[in-house]
Amino acid sequence: MDYARLASDWREGDREAGNVLFSALSSELRAIAAARLRQERNCSLSIGDLVNEAMVKLFRLNLIEFRSRAHILALTSRLMRQILVDEARKRNAARHNHESVTLNTNVAEWEMPVDLMTIDMLLKDLHLIDPERSQIVEMRFFGGMSSEDIAEVLGLSEATVKRRWAATRAWLRHRLRHP
Repeated sequence: MDYARLASDWREGDREAGNVLFSALSSELRAIAAARLRQERNCSLSIGDLVNEAMVKLFRLNLIEFRSRAHILALTSRLMRQILVDEARKRNAARHNHESVTLNTNVAEWEMPVDLMTIDMLLKDLHLIDPERSQIVEMRFFGGMSSEDIAEVLGLSEATVKRRWAATRAWLRHRLRHP
C-alpha cells in the first residue's frame, strides 16, 4: 500500500483516500493512543478523541511530504504527544496548582514513572543538543515505535537507532535523577 500517495491524495481533498489511509493505520494509531492514555491520569480524552485530533492535525500539515507508513506514524505520535502536553497544561492551569501528570511509560527499557511536563522540557533541551536523538525518544517513548520503524523514518540503521536510544535513555535517567 502506498501510504505516502494516500496521504497526499487525502490532503488534496480525496476523502476516500483519507478513509483508506485511516482504515489501514487505525489499529496502530489506536494502539499508540491507548498506550499514551493508559499512562495519563485525569485525562478527559478517549482513544478515539486522541486519534481523531491527531489525524486532524496531520491533515493540516500541508508543507510536509509523507514518505511512508512509519513516517506517518512518527508524525502522528508527535502530534499525540503535543495534544497530551497541551491537555496537561490546560488541566494544570485550570487547577491553579502544579500537580504533576505522571507518565508511566510501558516502553520495555524504561522503569521509572515520569512527569509529562518534565519529559517535555527534557525533550526540548535534548532537541537543542541533538535533534535526532530527541526524535528517537519521541517516537519510541510517545509513539511506541519499533527501532526498525524509527530507523526507516530517520534513514539510519536499526543498530544505530538502538545505540542512540540506549545512550539517550541513560542521559534522560541522569537528568531526571539530578535536575
